[in-house]
Amino acid sequence: MVQVLTVQDYRSMPWKNGQGVTLEVARSHGEGLDDFDWRVSIADVKTAGPFSHFLNRQRIIGVLEGEGMILHVDTQPPVTLRQKEFFAFKGESDVHAELVKDAIRDFNLIYNPEKYSARLQWVNSAPSNTWISDANHILIFNTAPNLGLQVNLQTFALNQSETLLVRNNRQPLQLTTQQFSEQSYCIIELFIK
Repeated sequence: MVQVLTVQDYRSMPWKNGQGVTLEVARSHGEGLDDFDWRVSIADVKTAGPFSHFLNRQRIIGVLEGEGMILHVDTQPPVTLRQKEFFAFKGESDVHAELVKDAIRDFNLIYNPEKYSARLQWVNSAPSNTWISDANHILIFNTAPNLGLQVNLQTFALNQSETLLVRNNRQPLQLTTQQFSEQSYCIIELFIK
């Protein structure tokens, strides 16, 4: 099943710690803040503060907009993330974020590592790209003004902040991006273990 998700399809949800709101892009199933095997979301972070805990989950977070943020994860050295840079950590880790300058918008993937493995990559390029994926679920989140895509020769168009979601894929897919003046998108591949 291939679907284009627009901003109107995204769902606003409170943070577990009550200190903000998440715009949920897509999830495996369920309704609550813990009832899912994977979830992709966007959040506006306006002040420094702690992250919510997600027990038995893996998290990958990056900066979509803004100068960046500094993550303090457990006892590790601080990590500074700028735009389109990502960092992975355990959902139960104690994480405190500081803003490099002003508010940021972040991009999150949270998943159950006992059920899924995940690959996330950011693409910034002008030429068209073609790749083959045998992931069970594929999400392509677009940040350019528009993005043309072909999935096994079926054509899709994404506007800025829209997502192409391929669910329950059972065979290798050929994905091709069409050339525009600017391309900037995130590819998330989720593989059932």
